Amino acid sequence: MAFITFVRANPALAPLFLFCGAGCAAAVTYPLYLLKTHPEIQIDRKNNPFPWQRVQQHQNIKLLNATPEFYAARKDMKSTSFK
Repeated sequence: MAFITFVRANPALAPLFLFCGAGCAAAVTYPLYLLKTHPEIQIDRKNNPFPWQRVQQHQNIKLLNATPEFYAARKDMKSTSFK
């Protein structure tokens, strides 16, 4: 309750608290997103020791993709195994 009265007494500080809170939330959630979605990052070696082998040729695992046509073109390709 003291924090709310402090912000009401100093309304110019409200955007500062808002953006700092959003930055802290992003600093926590982005690594959690990476741990959940990216196969290069290993947490559990016992159940799935090679998670990068689950990635298909046409699957994009990047957060931002500058060339989505590249992955769309690879969708109809046959598997390329170098044996």
